Amino acid sequence: MSKVINVDFRTKEEKRAAFKAKLNEKIQDGKDWFMRNKEYVITLTPVIVGGVTTIAKVVSKRVNLRKQEELKDLYCYDRSLGHYWRLRRELSNKEWLEIDQRKKNGERLSDILAEMKVLK
Repeated sequence: MSKVINVDFRTKEEKRAAFKAKLNEKIQDGKDWFMRNKEYVITLTPVIVGGVTTIAKVVSKRVNLRKQEELKDLYCYDRSLGHYWRLRRELSNKEWLEIDQRKKNGERLSDILAEMKVLK
């Protein structure tokens, strides 16, 4: 079996010039298409822009909400100190109930979390 190796002997300048020529051709094709379909573009532009804006808002809200939920799961806020405690993992419902019960009994949140060995 013999391998065929393609070697491009063009210089960087030649490659850059070819890329620019191809890019300019595509831009010109786009301009020509726009001129031929001006009516369609004018009527559809507000709809497309509105749709893109709505999609961007929804996606950004979801991303921010997901980040907030992840942070909420990995940090525990201590109201008495005004301090966030970083957790190793997300706590289960049973552990949260235990924390609530022990806080009602007068223990400090930092001591509870340290004893449960969930602090990072």
